[in-house]
Amino acid sequence: MFLQQALAMSFNNLLFRYLTISICLFYLTACGEMKNDLLPSDSDLQESVESGTIGHRPSQISADFEVTSSEGNLFTLSSSLENGDTPADAIILYFTMWCPICLGHSDHMFNTVMPQFRDRGDITYVLVDHISGSTALTRASEIASGYSDSGFITLADTDHILFKQFHASNGTTVVISSTGEILLNEDYRTGENLIEVLDELLAQ
Repeated sequence: MFLQQALAMSFNNLLFRYLTISICLFYLTACGEMKNDLLPSDSDLQESVESGTIGHRPSQISADFEVTSSEGNLFTLSSSLENGDTPADAIILYFTMWCPICLGHSDHMFNTVMPQFRDRGDITYVLVDHISGSTALTRASEIASGYSDSGFITLADTDHILFKQFHASNGTTVVISSTGEILLNEDYRTGENLIEVLDELLAQ
């Protein structure tokens, strides 16, 4: 009896390993067709875009959007553009899930970027919460993280409107000029590229 159980267990283990290896091989084969693989390259593998077209990449124009803020107000992109009600020289969107890395980025923006450009134009700083799921929870996360009355507008992207529009992920930073042109769409990392873009846009 014991021998039969041992043989059955060995067979099940072998079958499980076979299936696991088969599945891994299947996915590795499927990944072989991907352009953006793990092989290092100096060339940009993304398809080129036509400047001035509607899209989510730099040199394209952002489509208009309207999302509710943590305080229940509607934030509309077109209102922040040059012909809008509250025009800004630049709109910065930062996609956060309130994790330590995200807060490290937004803290750096608050402590380093905001002071550096305080007297160099009108910038609208926006935190995009795509994780909380409701305006009330976004407000609670904003307060708990110390960003209430910080100078940031916090948007509750409950339907992932902005997350999908800008093909975002956690830490994605988007800069939109007053004309609606996207100047930056990438991970925050050290914030150096954000500062470079703003330096060029708001040259003294």
